[in-house]
Amino acid sequence: MSRLRIFAVVNLCFALMLGAFTGCTPREAKPKADVVIWHWMTDRQAAFEKLTEDYYKETGIRVLFETYAPTDVYKNKISAAATANLLPDVFNPMGDKKEVAAYINADFIADLTEEMNIDGWKDIFFEKALAQNTFEAGNEWNVKPGIYAVPLDVNSLMIYYNKDLFKQAGLDPENYPKTWPEFIEAGKKLRAANIQPFVSGFGEGWLIGAFAQSYQWNLFGRDGIISVLEGKTPYTDARWVRIFQLFEEMRNNRLFASGIVTMVNKDAERSFATGRAAMAFNGSWGVNVYNSMNPDLNYGVMPPPYLPEGKFPLLLFGGEGSSFFVNAASPNKQKAIDFLRWMTQSGPQTFLAKETLNIPSNREVAQDLPPVLRIFSENIKNTFEPLPKVESWQVTNFININLQSVIIGERTPQSAAAEVQAEKERQMKGK
Repeated sequence: MSRLRIFAVVNLCFALMLGAFTGCTPREAKPKADVVIWHWMTDRQAAFEKLTEDYYKETGIRVLFETYAPTDVYKNKISAAATANLLPDVFNPMGDKKEVAAYINADFIADLTEEMNIDGWKDIFFEKALAQNTFEAGNEWNVKPGIYAVPLDVNSLMIYYNKDLFKQAGLDPENYPKTWPEFIEAGKKLRAANIQPFVSGFGEGWLIGAFAQSYQWNLFGRDGIISVLEGKTPYTDARWVRIFQLFEEMRNNRLFASGIVTMVNKDAERSFATGRAAMAFNGSWGVNVYNSMNPDLNYGVMPPPYLPEGKFPLLLFGGEGSSFFVNAASPNKQKAIDFLRWMTQSGPQTFLAKETLNIPSNREVAQDLPPVLRIFSENIKNTFEPLPKVESWQVTNFININLQSVIIGERTPQSAAAEVQAEKERQMKGK
């Protein structure tokens, strides 16, 4: 793929490029650095800067972390930099596997396989974290098989629940609901006690989609999901209708927080942290968020409740958290790789875990996490496995929009499934 093709792939325009380089510059004067890393994690900048100080003292190599946020601003900046051939030494394209493949095929991302095999570097990571940016032989994007990113941390999504509110509603705070019928009954008891049962940032499509995907794994299993992706099994299949019905059941039993389909996750996090909702579907990063919002919050975590009719394990959205990619054309490529190798060793990873309350990608360090984070860490093995195919963004968007429509009663589960299948057929005809 030519460098001009990447322009089309990431759907960028020259105006965006100008905005990224004139309107988003974090500081006027930048200190001279051997390695420049662009990232979006504003809450970790101070911790990153402390690590760069330690690394400079050890090696004499200066590393500079530059923050660009929010994530859509960051992604646009990366796209513009790729178009203008101005990428930093280390970055993240912030896309799905198809988009990452486009960057790799355009020679913007270095193959790290050989480096990962030196001294067993790859063996220190959670397998699921490394797999997210590993391309297997015969992948549909024709990417050379290999490892293309360094995972910094990992995450998974579960349901947080307020133990005090559970107790107030007559529920056992140490015995959370494990099946879907138990979950619905718990929600009804919470509502009867005038407690809002369930909140999440379902105004953000990826989050409502993540909740639904757990049940896709529960009902379809790996081969069944691939059959849907290939168009062999339609979205009107009874199992997908059942997934839409789950959201209808939650609506009919008044489990959802008011305005959930327009709620961004930050507002949902605040609602849970302040005791205005008993349960919240959120990621492991929520441990840090809730600690900062309400250090006295008494909560536990549980996986989404499984369906009794599900024939396969219910898996969790997660695995890879944040990862860093190395610019294949960078004159400082080896220095960048050396720093990332250092950053993922036990010392720096322990520091990051303590300072940011995120699950480190180094699985040995993850054994010493606080109790709630350790539960998330132990469930990394139960997260989705990478699939050889991905759904088109158009169909994924239709799924998420129709899930929202079911919640507000605009569509039935059957009509929602039919809408998604119609879009699937349009996309397949357009290939």
